[in-house]
Formats: sequence, C-alpha cells, structure tokens
Amino acid sequence: MQVHWRHPNEVSEEIRQDAEQRLQRLANGHTDLIDTWIDVALDGHHRKGHGRVAIRCQARGTEIVAHGNREDADLALHEALEVFEREVKRMRERRKDRRIERTAGPTLRGVVDQVERGADHGFLITDEGERVYFHRNALAGGLRFDALQEGQTVALEVEAGREGLQATVVTLPPKA
Repeated sequence: MQVHWRHPNEVSEEIRQDAEQRLQRLANGHTDLIDTWIDVALDGHHRKGHGRVAIRCQARGTEIVAHGNREDADLALHEALEVFEREVKRMRERRKDRRIERTAGPTLRGVVDQVERGADHGFLITDEGERVYFHRNALAGGLRFDALQEGQTVALEVEAGREGLQATVVTLPPKA
C-alpha cells in the first residue's frame, strides 16, 4: 500500500511517521488496501485554528473514507485514523462473512490484455469476453507483476469495483 499526503506540513513529522506506521501495520499480511491519500487542512476561521483530515483509501472493490475534525491537525489525524481502522476491520469482517457463505465454484479463466507497469495495474479478458481491471496486489501463487506478459493465461476471481469488474485474485491457471 502506498500513502500519499496532501499538505503534510500541517502535522508534525513525528505524527506523520506514526500515522504511516499505523497504516502499514493495518496493511501487513493483507492485499486489500491499495492506495491511501491523506488530506490535511487547517481552517483559519477559529481563533486557534481548526484541523480537518480526510483519509481516502482505494481498497479492493470499494473506497474507504474517514474524517477527523478537531481543534488541531494532529488530533484530527488521530481521530481520522481511528475511524479508518474501524472501517477497514468492518470491510474485512464483511468479506470474511461472504467467503463463508460462498460456495466453492470454478475460478474464471482469462488472458492478460494489458499491463500498465508504471501504474501498477492492468486489464484481463475473461473467457466470457469481459474486460477486468487488476492491481498488482491481486497477484498470487507465484505470479510476479514485472514478469506478466500480454496473452498469458491466468485464473482469476472477480467482484464488482467502482468502475466495473475488478480481479481480487489472479493466479496461474490450474493444470488440466
């Protein structure tokens, strides 16, 4: 997971490093969090200032948004991180519940259509002809993003994303 800051100087370096460590701990062992943006703003309307923080994270199949609004930016960031951590845990619990309910069905097959190496994502075409987005974090089972070739056969699992189908897992196809 990558963390991107907008106006990072509004919070102290120590608080910023602590926030990034908390986010990395949340991402460790998981591939569902892709990119996180942290927007820090100070509102000059109040005598002592007022901090507002928005955390937006692209996660597999969804976007997580958390806000903090406190008397200073450091406290607002802490509040937003607490909300964000709760939302990530809720998302993971919902997915875990769905996996339990889901019956084991055949994995889709497809081919690599396009690889955007600089953007860490690409597109697959399923055997049914549907174009599916994938992020490098979806690769599993020994597949390496930098070694993917257009036309390569893969197996994939998909779910609805913000802008269409998104691969949640991309692996080598099972041997026939």
